[in-house]
Amino acid sequence: MVRRLKYAVTLVAALLFVASLAAAQGDYGGARDARDHGYQHGYRDGLRQGRADLNNNVRPSFDSEDYRRADLGYEDYMGDRHQFQSGYREGYKAGYEDGYSNRPMRSDIYGLKGDAYDPDRVPRSDRDAEGYANWTYGDVAFDTGYRDGLGAGQKDLRDRKDYRPEKHDSYEDADHGYRKNYGSKDAYKSEYKKGFLRGYQDAFNRRER
Repeated sequence: MVRRLKYAVTLVAALLFVASLAAAQGDYGGARDARDHGYQHGYRDGLRQGRADLNNNVRPSFDSEDYRRADLGYEDYMGDRHQFQSGYREGYKAGYEDGYSNRPMRSDIYGLKGDAYDPDRVPRSDRDAEGYANWTYGDVAFDTGYRDGLGAGQKDLRDRKDYRPEKHDSYEDADHGYRKNYGSKDAYKSEYKKGFLRGYQDAFNRRER
């Protein structure tokens, strides 16, 4: 009886460990849930629009065409379209309010917690992408790059360094999260760099030059 009880406890502990590992992997590069994924997309789009309206002295209004359509970046493989749209609108509104109020962006939405994240020191492993088997390489690459760029930009700001996204190893390598089944590595790198630059710009509160 005692042996069976120990076995049951061990089994439950192992299952909890696997579940926590899967959840941690799911936080990297984007959400696997359609609503959460929509929220991430909407937040960064709303943040940029809010900042632009603030800088141009435009009366605040998040009710844009992007907000109404709420499908920018959506693909069928992401899951339920209505769930994505619901998350997108919530994220867009939150991002717009942060941008127009000139508040710091909520980087925890993208899995960045605290000040410890340094993309140049993250091991180059494809383990983070195991949960995204049904995604296209472009979405994984852009979202992973965005998160890395956001982390790099925040770190450079804290260290009072100049605006220098191209100087980071993670940007030069541009292969963080890549898996062979995504296909062309060059195509992945191209999307990763686009995401990295946008995340870095958002951290610095800058538009494309």
